Amino acid sequence: MKRILLAVFVLLFGCAGGMQNGVSAHHFAVDIPEGWHQLDTNKFFLVTKDGAYLQYALIQERPLDKAFKHTKKKLRWGMLPQEAAGVIIDEIASDKNLLNFQLIENTPTSIKGNEGFKILFSYKDRDGSAFKTLYYGFIKDGLFYNLRYTAAKRHYFNKDLKAFEKFVDSFRFVTP
Repeated sequence: MKRILLAVFVLLFGCAGGMQNGVSAHHFAVDIPEGWHQLDTNKFFLVTKDGAYLQYALIQERPLDKAFKHTKKKLRWGMLPQEAAGVIIDEIASDKNLLNFQLIENTPTSIKGNEGFKILFSYKDRDGSAFKTLYYGFIKDGLFYNLRYTAAKRHYFNKDLKAFEKFVDSFRFVTP
């Protein structure tokens, strides 16, 4: 499974042209940490330093009316940040590919002036590898934005956490 994921990401990174300033076809831009590589699709924006199986930062824009895959729940305009966090936590906990899901933190936060939430959780994959994720989310202009950092729990999570924090701090809205 790990080899298949690595092969897919190598193929995708080999085909994707990187943009140094992190501007994409989305409604946002970010500064890519030095030494990290970018993959931008119409579904998400991803950067990684040592390979997506070891660590990555991901940003997604998601329409509010789109149901989630595992719970079929939807986010809605006017939801309180903690209500939205509950939907996301239910979705993640319902994913059968994430084993031993443990919620570590769930707190309200502000992302570039937008009221949102921050969740921290850990899990294992089917191969027994442990990961940790820091996940920010907020609703703006009919879209749900999430910025998250996932890395191998043992070594990579703490090693690259500051790079992710700078990545989040550089997040800004742009006109596509």
